[in-house]
Amino acid sequence: MNNMMRLHKFIYLCLISFLAVFCGTASGISCYQCLSTDHENPFQCNEFMTDADITPQSCDNIYNAQYCVKHTGRYEAQSLECYQCSTPFDIRCSDLLIHDETLHPTNCNDIYGAEYCIKTTGIFGGGLGTKRFCSPLDLGNYCNYIQQPGDELEYRSCVYTCSTDGCNPASVSEPKFFLLFVTISLVVTNIALPWLR
Repeated sequence: MNNMMRLHKFIYLCLISFLAVFCGTASGISCYQCLSTDHENPFQCNEFMTDADITPQSCDNIYNAQYCVKHTGRYEAQSLECYQCSTPFDIRCSDLLIHDETLHPTNCNDIYGAEYCIKTTGIFGGGLGTKRFCSPLDLGNYCNYIQQPGDELEYRSCVYTCSTDGCNPASVSEPKFFLLFVTISLVVTNIALPWLR
């Protein structure tokens, strides 16, 4: 009986040694972990993973990981980017200064379901101004003439709606073109009039 116990212990130790040497430690699965939109490592996460320098990485840091998942198509939640400002708080929001590139579009993550960039012009805080913001609603494109109680003048108030990144600056820098036109007209008039006399 004593010999039988020794034999069982020997077989048990051999089995444990075999498992320790040949099986190694337990680890989770390994998956390719990449994004096709990674600008630092372009073309590393292509459709078929050919010609890629990346290797599968351990998924040990993900509890109970059992599957590798491949997403294709537009799956990342990339939010819209719009100009977000108001002239009563930031004069750079005005149509005259928005093209000077001191303000930039920012993401609309803080507005649930934002799909549109809006630019409104009108009376804000007691004066004429502009607001630019993100919106989940299409507010349309229109202008109205508004007369405040006690005012003699009508004011033009407009709403512009668009749906692409950074689409809500001034449509064109009209005042600069107008100023250029006036300057050229004055120069031509002052040069041409003396010649015609």
